[in-house]
Amino acid sequence: MTSEENPLIRGILDDARKKADAIIGKANEEAASIISEGGKRAEKERSSAEKSYALRLEQIKLREESAKRNIDRLSELKNLDSSYKEIMAEVERRIDKRMSEPGFSDVIVDWIAEAAIGLDRKDAKVAFSVRTPVTDEILQRAEKKVLDLTGAEVNLTIDPVRISGAGVMLSSMDGKVSYNNQLGVRIRRYQRDIKRIVQEENARENSR
Repeated sequence: MTSEENPLIRGILDDARKKADAIIGKANEEAASIISEGGKRAEKERSSAEKSYALRLEQIKLREESAKRNIDRLSELKNLDSSYKEIMAEVERRIDKRMSEPGFSDVIVDWIAEAAIGLDRKDAKVAFSVRTPVTDEILQRAEKKVLDLTGAEVNLTIDPVRISGAGVMLSSMDGKVSYNNQLGVRIRRYQRDIKRIVQEENARENSR
């Protein structure tokens, strides 16, 4: 009789096989579970990596767009600055030409009257530049203009002090209060409006 034919031994072997099959089955289940969990973890890591990559791409895109906007803005500012300088050069050229033409004394009268109204003093002295000379006749016309515009009488006299820039400067007789109406100052007063007009014109040209 062989060992396999022995009922006792066969029972032991059958029991061993069953235990071995159970162990193998459990091992297979654990292996499958590990593989499944590994797959889920790998998928999760892949999804996380994709999100991280997409986020980095979006950040790079935003930086590129920001850099492009900065470049466009700098280009626009340079164009505006160039356009403004061209316009101001043309303004100065036209004013220089106008100063040499007959009738410019009317402009000086307007400047003096404007400064006299702004100074708001009954008596004032008028300093001027050699480029924009003032005479007693011009002062009289300016006094009349102030009277016509405001109803106030002013007494204007020529200040022996000369100013460097074209235009006029009015001061109270004690010199404590003054109104600067030199050409450079007048231009600075309108600088913001001039730049706004230049910007609007540039924007209109770019939209065509």
